[in-house]
Amino acid sequence: MASQIEVGRHLDLSDRSVRELLTRGILPPARRGEHDLDACRIAYLRHMRAVAAGRTLGPAGDDLTTERARLAREQADAVAIRNAVSRRELLRRVDVSRAVVGAFNIVRDRLSALPARLAGTLAASTEPADVRARLETAIGDVLAELAETRVVTVEEPADAA
Repeated sequence: MASQIEVGRHLDLSDRSVRELLTRGILPPARRGEHDLDACRIAYLRHMRAVAAGRTLGPAGDDLTTERARLAREQADAVAIRNAVSRRELLRRVDVSRAVVGAFNIVRDRLSALPARLAGTLAASTEPADVRARLETAIGDVLAELAETRVVTVEEPADAA
């Protein structure tokens, strides 16, 4: 039977390391304040073999094999993203945002112009069906114009259409 300091000397570990191993349950607990040197040595050797083989949880609770697999997945994802970017399958968020804002500005401008364009003809009309038909025609024209509007990305030349 040995003290915690003697266990540390026997395993070539600091007192703090021995305390940590005891806290983590790697070394067997003391009985009546004394540690079994053989049991501590065997437990420590088994722990070190498991660490070397990547089968154990580290101090933060991370499994080396799991972490390696996670890293491999992240690296594969990074390569896949780079490949998709080089094939121009992915768009940068800023480019998409600019395109959407630009498209909404066009919609706003076209719809905002409708009242001025239709005010005279609608004011002269006394038939609700006629007013409705003129509004539907004007809105249909705006929607058709918007459907033909091409959004150009930053890298793409404007005359490529």
